[in-house]
Amino acid sequence: MTEDRSHEDEVATVSTPWPRRPRRLATVVIDELVDRLVGGELPVGASLPTEPVLCETFGVSRTVVREAVKALETMRLVTAQQGQGTRIRPLADWDLFNPTVLSAVVRHDADNAILEDLVDVRRTLEARMAGQAAANATPAERAAITERMRELDASMDDAMTYLKADVAFHDAIMIASRNRLGRAMIHNLTVEAYRSLRYVGDPSPEHIRLTNQAHQEVHDAVLSGDAEKASKAMDEHIIESWQRRRRTR
Repeated sequence: MTEDRSHEDEVATVSTPWPRRPRRLATVVIDELVDRLVGGELPVGASLPTEPVLCETFGVSRTVVREAVKALETMRLVTAQQGQGTRIRPLADWDLFNPTVLSAVVRHDADNAILEDLVDVRRTLEARMAGQAAANATPAERAAITERMRELDASMDDAMTYLKADVAFHDAIMIASRNRLGRAMIHNLTVEAYRSLRYVGDPSPEHIRLTNQAHQEVHDAVLSGDAEKASKAMDEHIIESWQRRRRTR
């Protein structure tokens, strides 16, 4: 009886909603500064406003500002030089794997240059990983890939549902590749891109049909165990799908 009561108390405690905590002030300041810097409000080589100016601008303490500026340094957006202040670094130096930086870069990517780079990275990594999946997939992983393909077939009439099934299909192949680092890199790169309408586009029924046909070719190549064919099918699928989305924007 005592044990049952103890268990009930434990369940009640765990199921109690946790209070929503406000975002840390430094996080708010960091997000705003990153957006302004990536948006070009200050040119490369220019000095970041001084601590007193930033304190007044955001209504925060020096401690908060220092924490935020330190974060910008970690993201390689700025560099602090003795006697010269904190200066804006060029895009080539930025840590684009940092989610805050990548999110801002995608938002301000008016000419789609970063999205083009992202597609190139996906082609390189995912084509390789499709070949690895063809060589390494277990029967259970092959069954999972086939199930994701069925979900794609079943969602062709709904673009948003199809997009979710699309992501799941690619992920199933990456899991089967055993390339954990490659999967993590693709996930970190695409999580922000998929929030951009310029990346996902507005696919027509015909575009979805062509994309699904390409998915089927990737599926069949992976399940056949033909690594070269799987790599080629994935590479062609990613670039051709992007070209269709790019033309509709």
